[in-house]
Amino acid sequence: MLRAAAAPERFLDRGFVRFLSRPGVIHHPKAKGEKARAVDLGVTLPHDLARFMSAVDGGTIADFIAKPSLPRFPSLLTAARRGDAALARLTALLAGAVPIGESRIGEIIVYFLADEPARGVIAAIDVRRMTARLLCRGAAELAVICSLLAAGEDPEPPPFGLAEEENVRALLERARSLASVLTGTDAQLRTAMRALAVKPLDEPLMVAYPVTGSRRKKSEDRTIPLALGYVVEAFFREDRDDLAKRLAAHVSSTDTVVREVAELLLAALDDERRPRTGELTRRRELAIRALRSTKRQVEATRDGTLDTTRRIVTRFDELPPNAESFAALHEREETLLALAELGDRRIAPTLLARALTGDAGAVDMLAALNDRSIVPHLVGLLGGEPSRVRLYEAAVVRTLVAVNAKEALPALRTLLDANPLTGWREGLERGGLVRELVLALGELEDEASAPKLLAILESTSQEYRAVLPTAAHALGRLRYVPAIEALEQLLFSPKEPASCEAVWAVGAIGQAHVEARERAAALLERLTGLEPGAEATRLAALAKLRFGKSAPKSTDLRRAIDRALWEPAFRQEETSRRRAWGLRALEELAGIAKTERSARIEAGVLFLGHGAMRHLVTRDDHRVRRAAVSAFAAWGLPIPKVRSYYAFALPDLERTGGLDALLEAVRDPLGIFRHNVATRLAEIGDERSVRPLAEATARLFAEPPTSTYEYDDAPPHLVAFVRALAKLNRPEGNDVLIGGLRSDNHQVRAVVAENAPEDPRFVPELMAMLGDPRSFLRSRAEKSLTSLGALPPPIDPGTTEIAAVARRIET
Repeated sequence: MLRAAAAPERFLDRGFVRFLSRPGVIHHPKAKGEKARAVDLGVTLPHDLARFMSAVDGGTIADFIAKPSLPRFPSLLTAARRGDAALARLTALLAGAVPIGESRIGEIIVYFLADEPARGVIAAIDVRRMTARLLCRGAAELAVICSLLAAGEDPEPPPFGLAEEENVRALLERARSLASVLTGTDAQLRTAMRALAVKPLDEPLMVAYPVTGSRRKKSEDRTIPLALGYVVEAFFREDRDDLAKRLAAHVSSTDTVVREVAELLLAALDDERRPRTGELTRRRELAIRALRSTKRQVEATRDGTLDTTRRIVTRFDELPPNAESFAALHEREETLLALAELGDRRIAPTLLARALTGDAGAVDMLAALNDRSIVPHLVGLLGGEPSRVRLYEAAVVRTLVAVNAKEALPALRTLLDANPLTGWREGLERGGLVRELVLALGELEDEASAPKLLAILESTSQEYRAVLPTAAHALGRLRYVPAIEALEQLLFSPKEPASCEAVWAVGAIGQAHVEARERAAALLERLTGLEPGAEATRLAALAKLRFGKSAPKSTDLRRAIDRALWEPAFRQEETSRRRAWGLRALEELAGIAKTERSARIEAGVLFLGHGAMRHLVTRDDHRVRRAAVSAFAAWGLPIPKVRSYYAFALPDLERTGGLDALLEAVRDPLGIFRHNVATRLAEIGDERSVRPLAEATARLFAEPPTSTYEYDDAPPHLVAFVRALAKLNRPEGNDVLIGGLRSDNHQVRAVVAENAPEDPRFVPELMAMLGDPRSFLRSRAEKSLTSLGALPPPIDPGTTEIAAVARRIET
């Protein structure tokens, strides 16, 4: 059994059935000559669970009593109103877990078909307290545990992290509320709806799977959660029109239980007087009334919206305009996004008045509001008296691009002509403006500017060096054939590595012009040694130019895209660009994947998986998030709807749902900018915040680093969560921080070492870090150890003997 414990998956595949064939290992219930019942749990089972249930065949092994079938949902609902085991099974299904058996002491054994980190977790649910005890992860580990118990051995329970425990607890807590709505009294229903009112409603992904028992490839294994809880909750929360569409989408689900419930709830909407659905309709009416009376108006009034807009504007004015810090740039971008989403356009005249006086920040805020009425005013500003450093003009150009002001193109061309980079001084003063102008002419697709852009691309001046990738991209958007030769020289220049922009431009021009296609393809095939983002772009461009056997293989494309998405670059900014270009390559492949000429491109191979989709669309990095949404939409994939937790919106959220709403927000797997919630919870300092914050922080620690440069700034959201836990300074949260000090991620170790709370348990870990070869870790550890009193404070240079001698000499 030692070999089985070391390789559970192999044991389930090869040894479990052989072990069960031993006499006395498994006991089957007595049946009158009938064969064992087929596995019918109402859901599409993952591979490992299907193999396990088939092997056990409805029998009992050690403490596990298999239950290979479930009653239909109406029968289960009726039985659940009496409580005990039926209610526990209903609660498990609503939590996204499928009941697969019982223990000898009456616990319900369930397998979670949920999102990470609860996916694949097997737990035992106490039927009286409705709490879960985590047993193992995956049916393979369950097979090993059952086998060890049957062999008379005492298996060691596998360790679980805080993330898994908290996720399972949150799923069950929500499911208990839904079960009360379905089976409880009217008073219990109203109480449950008050609890659900502060929780966001997540719409699951819809993907068809082969039915259980059919042969499936490993890549086709189930990866999306069981949608039963969502379907039921939507019935009791959503408006009638939206609800009918949502339920109709789940009528075709491959999960029998989801399909049955969707049909039942649709019938309740269509015919409210039928005996089978009348009780559901009555409960829905009660739930809607309770929801409306409990959940106060979330949408702010017009005056409240204007007050929020003023707070956003005030905060943006406080931010430095030319920050080099990644955290400051991140906050600046987040504030503009908050203005775009929460802002009131009535503030536009005030901002325009500031913009006319030369305020570059006001111009950027006008771009966020996306008000085209400002275009004539901004075009007039382009011809004004130039400043020495052209931040203001650059902001005006960015705003014209944001509002798609093609009527400004003549003025933009004139401004480009008026700002040549003839020397180093002009390069410093005008370089940023010229880059914005080149970018604008490409984004607005100004074909008349193509010769000017080509002249920039062909320039050998050092002042234009930083503008060359932008010029290449602009010419690629214009599909300008004469640029091919200059692009070739740029790509094979020994002075600069090949940029993603130039590689993409070659592919775009070759695809648009048949006469340039062969030359472009040959050029791309000669490129070697590219960084991951450029390599993904190169292969995607070749896929557009080469067909049949000469086209890149799907496996090569997937490998290049994976490297671009998950391999960190030297700096965070470079990692962000690399990921965005990897996603752009994926988007472009969607346009050719179904054509006959690109038969070698297999959509299944390029599918990243639902976990990766959720990860990418919930990044705080807006560039990556926008590229991910665009790429997945191009493939026709359902995109998870994310929720933004801006600092300016938290007061309304807190007034609506109190602390519980903030706790749900920090747990929200589809939330972005959750670091604002973490900071707010740390300010409140409530004990209940520790566990959700610790769970979210543990998840952040498991993410890959965003740069390989050890002195690079850590991601701002990571810093915020660590500081929030350190400020609360509770044992459970400190356990997670201590684990971060042992992480392989240098960014995690540095942030925790710099923000270590006053807990003596940190001292040995920080002392060990003093021996680390990296000075940036040693310095942070030394500073924290000094603040904890474990090291003496550094000697003041002014008190040394040398300083005393120097003073005597001076006197």
